[in-house]
Amino acid sequence: MSVLTDEIHVFAVTYKVPAPVAMMLPGVFSRGAKDLGMPVRRLVGLATYINEDLGNYLVGAAEECAASDMGKECWANFKENENG
Repeated sequence: MSVLTDEIHVFAVTYKVPAPVAMMLPGVFSRGAKDLGMPVRRLVGLATYINEDLGNYLVGAAEECAASDMGKECWANFKENENG
């Protein structure tokens, strides 16, 4: 795994993010970092270790993505491929 993947994993564990929601985190972090004009790793670090409100906000954004039709489809495709 890449360093960024490891850092997002730590975030997901810290915030007890369920797998279907965690699947959305890379996109949420990427979009958030772009909107804020900062590196993705910096945003992950801020949300994980410094700013709990930011972390909760990003989890909420990932939850919305996971609850969307596209998010549900992505999760279903992942589970289907995982099971062979």
